[in-house]
Formats: sequence, C-alpha cells, structure tokens
Amino acid sequence: MFSKQKGGSMTREELALRLKAARETTGLSLGDAATRLGFPSYQTLSSIENGQREVKVSELARFARIYFYNLSDFLAEQASQSECPILWRNPPEAEEQKKQAQREIFSLCEQYHVLEKLLGIKSEKGFMEVTRESINSNQAINRLAKETRNLLGLGQRPACSLQKVLEQDYGVKILYYPLAYGSAASMVHPDMGKAVVINANEVSWRQNYDLAHELFHLILWKVFSLDEMNDTLFFSDVEKKADRFASMLLLPEDEVRRELEQVMANNKQVNFSDIVDIAMDFGVSAKALVYRLASVNLIKWEMADTLAHDEELAEISRQKRKQEQQTKQSERFNALAVRCLRKGFISRGKFAELINIDRSDIDDHIENMGMMESEGKAVEVMAS
Repeated sequence: MFSKQKGGSMTREELALRLKAARETTGLSLGDAATRLGFPSYQTLSSIENGQREVKVSELARFARIYFYNLSDFLAEQASQSECPILWRNPPEAEEQKKQAQREIFSLCEQYHVLEKLLGIKSEKGFMEVTRESINSNQAINRLAKETRNLLGLGQRPACSLQKVLEQDYGVKILYYPLAYGSAASMVHPDMGKAVVINANEVSWRQNYDLAHELFHLILWKVFSLDEMNDTLFFSDVEKKADRFASMLLLPEDEVRRELEQVMANNKQVNFSDIVDIAMDFGVSAKALVYRLASVNLIKWEMADTLAHDEELAEISRQKRKQEQQTKQSERFNALAVRCLRKGFISRGKFAELINIDRSDIDDHIENMGMMESEGKAVEVMAS
C-alpha cells in the first residue's frame, strides 16, 4: 500500500539540520568541510550546524558547490520532502514499524541520489506511455509485458539483464537491503526519480520476480490515484495484475514453449528435474514456471496447483539450487561509491558506511569488484 513522506515549513534549525546532513552524506569531517568552505575555523561551521548562526546567501551557494547539492535542496519550499508515496509489497502492519522501514528506504535512496549528483549523473529516460486500458485484460497485460521486454531489450532470458538495464539505461535506483518486513518497495520521487528496494533476505529467483513486479508499478505510477491504491480491494486487484505482468515478462511464451519442446524431443517426457532446470534457466521459481505453463495452455490449471504444492518437486528444487548465488548486490550503487571515493568526493570512512563494511575491508572489497581506488593516468580523447 502507499504511505506518505511529509515535510514542513523552513526554520533556521531545519536549514542547519539539512546542511549538517548534507556534509555527513558527502563524508566530510567538520574540519575538512570548514576548510573547503573557507571558514576560519571549524567552530564557525559548527555554530551554523547547531542553528546558532545565520547563513548568508553567498555562503549557501558555497555549501551547494562543496557538497554537490543544488541551492534548491536547501530551500524550504523545494527542499522539504514533499508528499512522496512509497508502494509496499507486504508492508509491516504496525504503524511505527512501517514508519521506521520507510525512513530506512528513503535514506537509502537519498544516499544513492547523492552519489549520482556527486558524479553529475542524470537520467531522463522514461518508460512507454500507458493507460488503464493497458492492463484491463490478461491479453492487454501480455501485450504490455511484451512491449516492455522489447523496449528494454531484455532478450530471451529477461531475468538475466533486467536489473542492469533498469539501472544503466533508465536510472532506476535498485537497492538490495535486508528488510525486516515485506519483500519489496518502490517509489517515484520528484527529485530522486525511480527507486526499488528489494529484500536482501529473499532468494535470488524471488528477487527477480519482485523486481519485475515492482517494474509494473513504476510503469503505471501515474495511472492510479493515491486514494485508489489505498483501497484494499482495488490494490489487491492491481497486485494480481502486477504478478501476471512479472510472469509474462520473465517467461516469454515463445521461449518457454521452445525449451519445453526441446526437452520433449530429447526425453519424450518432462520430469520434475526438467521443470527445475528450465525454471533456473529463466531465473524464476519452479512454482512460477508451472503456473506460466498453465497460462499458455501447456498444462491444466489443476495440474499447476498440484505441482506448485508438490513436496518432491520443492525438494528437487532446493537440492539443485544449492549452488546458485543466493544473494544479490546493488552493483551500480557500489560502483558509484567506488568512483566517488576514487575522485575524492567521499572519504574512506563514508565509503565503508555506505557499503556497510569495515574500513579494513575496503581494499579487498574494491578488488573483488574488479575496480581500482586510484584514478590512474589521464587519457586524451579525441572530440568526435
């Protein structure tokens, strides 16, 4: 369901808190920031951050430049967190737990956004225009899934490329975070753009499905009103459509048929091990696959229900998937953090905090990513 982030009016204390938060987000110590800002001592900056000293307009411009923020980020009418709905999948029922989870999600996306701003990265690319008619039937949802797959260029195994395409080409902030409640959440923020948070505690094939599910909501973000999405029955119907979209997106009918026909041609039958193999190939669960087989009339729905709850099939799946990578990482977020560290935009301490590792593990972490902390020599590039 949707929840709101609300802001209020500007005061000197609020500006002080924003300036302090911006400094800490950038990873500068009080002394380092004061030096870069041209203050005679860190006490001057300290008094500003404590709300004891007014900030001049010229000083605010320096804050924006040194912290890699826009002036508007510090102004009340624009910098306040305007109402920004967060769309939850299986949210916590207790209101306080929901608020805490929302604060965590918003903070994660804010950190991601700051890294992009430090590096001057912008993404204006959007999805196709859609209406309610785009999802008013199963056939319409199937068309939308196919159009989305083609637009994004996801190929024959969409789960393998979906995350990278959304991050690199469409600027979607995808973060894997151990949520205590819920499996995923998404939002479209007026400043930070599109974001999806996936529960890092889920298995990889579940995460693939959750990402495709949340993509449906990003595509249709402007189609439904907040009041509609807060209606339990309406929201339940939309969630079912999102599930259908995810299944159709990740399991293209032609490819599923081709795989099944190949198995039949070789073995004259399809066994449980084959089902798991095909599911693994497409990056989905065996349960998702059997229901997709039913939706394209390759098996009966009664059979799909039986297979989905078959313990032998579930056990074969568990055994075969033992060697699969169980955890995913926010690869682009990590790469942006390394680039900011390399260019001196953030400190090693801030880098460790963002990636959630010990400072002593920074060098090994960067090496394991196949990246370098040093910039290396400059290369002259000819203008085209």
